[in-house]
Amino acid sequence: MPRYRVTISHGDREAMLDLIRKLRIQIDEHSAQSTESGHSVDAIVEPAEIQELERAGYNVQRHEDVDETGKERQKEVGRGDRYRQPPPR
Repeated sequence: MPRYRVTISHGDREAMLDLIRKLRIQIDEHSAQSTESGHSVDAIVEPAEIQELERAGYNVQRHEDVDETGKERQKEVGRGDRYRQPPPR
């Protein structure tokens, strides 16, 4: 199942606290921001959690699929042991 990096926002501070207290959403602790229209945080959630958040009145902005991004980045990793010394001649 895909997981997405999202930005969750809401105008009410108490509703933002409920993300952790009631909805048990794991937020990125260093992403909390206050804006003119309310508050926002970043999190990594599954599609079912996105639907639950939207039904509860939160604005959810979906970014990338973190699993797919991770798989693509793993392709960039080299093969073998780059620290291994070649045998002496």
